[in-house]
Amino acid sequence: MSSFLSYWWYRFRSALRWYLAARTRYDVHSPFLSAFVREVYADDRYYHAFGLVRQLRKFWNTQRQTVRLRSLGAASRTTRKPERTAASLVRTNAINHRHGKLLFRLALWLRPTCIVELGTNAGISTLYLHAADTRTPLFTVEGNAEVSALASETFRRAGVSPKLHAFTMTFRTFFANHWPPGKKNLLAFIDGDHRYAPTLEYIDRLLETATPESVIVVADIHWSADMERAWTTLKAHPRITASVDTYHFGILFLRPQLRGPHLSLIPTRYKPWRVGFFS
Repeated sequence: MSSFLSYWWYRFRSALRWYLAARTRYDVHSPFLSAFVREVYADDRYYHAFGLVRQLRKFWNTQRQTVRLRSLGAASRTTRKPERTAASLVRTNAINHRHGKLLFRLALWLRPTCIVELGTNAGISTLYLHAADTRTPLFTVEGNAEVSALASETFRRAGVSPKLHAFTMTFRTFFANHWPPGKKNLLAFIDGDHRYAPTLEYIDRLLETATPESVIVVADIHWSADMERAWTTLKAHPRITASVDTYHFGILFLRPQLRGPHLSLIPTRYKPWRVGFFS
């Protein structure tokens, strides 16, 4: 119980620090990042793919089969149970609708030539990325075979295209044996191993093939002190020229012409006084 309370006390303090430092869209002056805010972060248009994902969430909410958990990365801070129902796993571990829409809009705006996802889970986040353009090659990797089986069912029900390639293996094995060589206009989403050193390792592997137009998204950057330290290190990386911290996501840009900023971004409704008059 004490570790559980310590975890949530840490999260509360982390969220408060983030909130106090956060800026709104009116603090963004870079033309490129202003376009990102307008067309990705603040856009709320509806797309047909969102309805499909909602239907799949409803399906998984009825599934009570158990899934054994494997500790392939950082241990869970909220449960020590060795197994969970499929419904519970999807409800609590799958990306929520708000963050999924952001991934979809980012893929739609960026138009990458390749998408890679480290941490498939039940395939919900994968669908948001894939649905933006089903012609784009997408590589998604999950280390737990039982969780990967849930993703396979998600993909079957969604009718994904042959361009979606799902792998059940460790991230290191994927990079060693299945990551295609060559430079790529890449969109990467990392939502798996929430530890400091592995996070940096995977991003270094991605940077080996990423073009300056590539974007890397890291999930749960405030989940632990380890992840916050990783995020601080990443922002100082010589290839990273700007970043946006939305609290749940850290979004890394590589375009040399940006030269910053590194900012925490919050919807204006949560800081209504920052509407441009006092920025």
